[in-house]
This record gives sequence, structure tokens and C-alpha cells, in this order.
Amino acid sequence: MAFSMHRAFNARMESPIVVRSVADGHYDDDNVWVPGAETQTTVYGVITAGNKFSQFEEGIALHSEDGGSRYSNYRNLYIKDIFIINLDDRIDFRGCCYRVLQESDEEVFGFNSFILEKEEL
Repeated sequence: MAFSMHRAFNARMESPIVVRSVADGHYDDDNVWVPGAETQTTVYGVITAGNKFSQFEEGIALHSEDGGSRYSNYRNLYIKDIFIINLDDRIDFRGCCYRVLQESDEEVFGFNSFILEKEEL
């Protein structure tokens, strides 16, 4: 079954997703480095399982030793273009943490899509 973006964005998108961003650091008046503060915002979107291997130089997937199920540490995130997410931001969703690896150029359609990599805690 193909994922329909039209259906996804006409449906109620009520999956809260926490985005953790770290601002750039700076030097204070005494020339001491002050690291950037972390901010948390909540956006609403759709996270789907699956990969866009063609956008990576090498396919990355984990296979179980017995040859059965296929597992992946990658997800796709779709959000409306009113929300801002940057590369290397951290995404908290359903007890897992993901890092934003790549952004697709689909802003002309009113949404943005991202490739996320699951981080091991």
C-alpha cells in the first residue's frame, strides 16, 4: 500500500513530536566560550517506517541473523511547512530519540520531509 501525502495532510495530524535544538555558542565579554542553550518545541506530523536508500551512498539496514525480519534505524518525518526543523536536531517520539539526517525539498507542496536516524541511548 502506497503512502498518500494527500490523505496524510488532509487527516488530523495529532502526533506530538518534540524537537530539541541547540543554538550556536558564542564568546562572552571575557572571551570565554559559552555553549548554546538547548530549546524544546513541539510540532505535529507523521513519522513513517521506511527508508530512502537511494539518497544515501550506501544502503543501511539491519538484518536478523536468522534471515527473518528486517529492521531499520531510519524513519521518514513529514510535517507541514509552518514548523521549522533543522539538520542535526534531535527528535523525541514515543520513547525513542532520532537525529535529523536529511531534508527533502518539497516545500512547494506545503510540507517538508526529513530522514531520521534512531540514536542508541
